Amino acid sequence: MWQQRRDEIHLIKIMSNKKTAILQVQAFASQLLPAIIGVLSFMLLVRNTTQEVLGQFVIYMAAVVLFEMIKSGGLQSALVMRLAGCDSEQEKKIIGSAYWLGGIISVSISTILFILFVCKVFASQRGIQVFCGWYACVGIITLPLHVAEATAVSKQDIKFLLWLRILQSTSSLCISIFAFFYIGNLEKFATIHLVFNAIVLLVVLVARKTNPLHIKNKITSEVKALFNLIRYTLATLGTTNLLKSADTFLIGSLLGAKQVAAYAVPLKLTELFEIPLRSLSTTAFPQLAAKNNANDTSGFKSLFTQYTSWCYMLYMPALLCAFALAPFVVTILGGKDYAFTTPVFQIFIFYGLLLPLDRLSGISLDALQKPKLNFIKVLVMASVNIVGDLLAITLSGKLEWIAFASVLNAATGAIFGLWMLNKLVELNPSKLFSNAVNYSAGFIKKGWEYMT
Repeated sequence: MWQQRRDEIHLIKIMSNKKTAILQVQAFASQLLPAIIGVLSFMLLVRNTTQEVLGQFVIYMAAVVLFEMIKSGGLQSALVMRLAGCDSEQEKKIIGSAYWLGGIISVSISTILFILFVCKVFASQRGIQVFCGWYACVGIITLPLHVAEATAVSKQDIKFLLWLRILQSTSSLCISIFAFFYIGNLEKFATIHLVFNAIVLLVVLVARKTNPLHIKNKITSEVKALFNLIRYTLATLGTTNLLKSADTFLIGSLLGAKQVAAYAVPLKLTELFEIPLRSLSTTAFPQLAAKNNANDTSGFKSLFTQYTSWCYMLYMPALLCAFALAPFVVTILGGKDYAFTTPVFQIFIFYGLLLPLDRLSGISLDALQKPKLNFIKVLVMASVNIVGDLLAITLSGKLEWIAFASVLNAATGAIFGLWMLNKLVELNPSKLFSNAVNYSAGFIKKGWEYMT
């Protein structure tokens, strides 16, 4: 009888591990495939546009990503937290409240940007000027897409996330193909981006993955609950993306669009560092939140150690190869004209080394429902990054020193994040590293035994 029970428990564990592995593979694919499309699109675009137009488009897209996070990033995180474990009736109320709150934010931002566009406030900076006009429409179109994405994350519908992200990434491919056949400019690229997002929205609505009409189910208490979660999460995500785009905006303002284009090549490669981390975060965040909701501190720390171990088992070999092959990789992406940016990419590799601890500590603070602390963490990082960028630009004007500022802000985030987690759940950094090493060694040993 006891042997049968042990066999049943063992079978349950195997099934659970298999399900987790499948989710991880699907989550990884939902990040990898769009990234591959993005890299191929960039390779085509960089070879068929002038440095000036490429720099303007990079600035435009940096502004789009920043405002997408300001508009909907906080709402997505709040939705994932609120939807965890709710029934279908409560789900309609939560989603309806999210549409109502998100609609107010989207319309407000779009109105302000349209006024700035009409008044030509940024006429001297073409990338920002075009952004103000075109994003006034894009910002409203993409709200249902973000709600659909958040709902899929909460339900662990990784298959839908995969197809949605592939569809969204195809926009850049369409722009690159257009640039290959025609002489493109920023306005044409931005128009393709807008129209493509409208088509993706239509596909998602037809597939019934979200329903804006749920707005009729909104309730005041849920709106308040979402708003309370959004307050700091919104500021955190906005500041996080400002960290990514600050380099681009400052280089564009002080050094010009051509230097933005040069910096964009190693920066595009750096985005590949985030692929495993994004996929792991997609599954880690709801699991960490569930452990916190169940007051399972031990399970929370164990899960954090597990995900940290997985990250570095993937990152260490990849980063070593990237450093050794940097000249070859940069030339493949940008061509010989951008080969001089190889040292910039090699500096970014040290940023990639610190990235897992920074990001995982951040989502852990959100999972503990401590968005205020995560906001403080990101605010400190943003201050370090912006001050570092300004010093690098004014004192040297070299892209290498600007990239080094990103390394400093990642180190700040990792140290600050672990310090706060230690205060909250007694996640001792020294024990974390020893436990991560032991877990990784055991994981690799089991994998080797399975293969042999």
